[in-house]
Amino acid sequence: MLTEETKMSWNEENVARLRELWDQGLPTAQIGKLLGFTKNAVVGKAHRIGLERRPSPIRRTAVKPDRKKARSPVMPKLNFETSKEIINTQSKETSTFQPVVKNLFTQPKKRGCEWPEGHPDEPEFHFCGKERFEEKPYCLNHCAIAYIIPEKEEVEQQQVVNSRIK
Repeated sequence: MLTEETKMSWNEENVARLRELWDQGLPTAQIGKLLGFTKNAVVGKAHRIGLERRPSPIRRTAVKPDRKKARSPVMPKLNFETSKEIINTQSKETSTFQPVVKNLFTQPKKRGCEWPEGHPDEPEFHFCGKERFEEKPYCLNHCAIAYIIPEKEEVEQQQVVNSRIK
């Protein structure tokens, strides 16, 4: 059984000693060892009796890093972004929503052949532009390159292979 001497409780003597050691700046764990209490018991009692808070020993840097600056990098303005002046003039002109009405009876103009000629990084790069073949995206010449029709022999060989697999 625990007697009154072995049971630890906060009495006037312990509280006075706690205040004294606290003012000396001793760590809470050390105060607890000297008084026979746990570190958390010392912290709790110091809080309840209103002792002055001390800085955390974990935070040893005097200057805190500014987390907002680290999270918000400076974004460069890109060429395709419009200036405020253009946006302001557009917002004044278009004050109400006007939906675009498509005419279903007129066919849109067909674009030309979309076969790329040259490298996209080069200034001479362009698309063929000739008249498209049927519903394909390319002209007849470029369809011949893009869509390879297998030879009759290759088709027959593929049929033989397929029949053996089954």
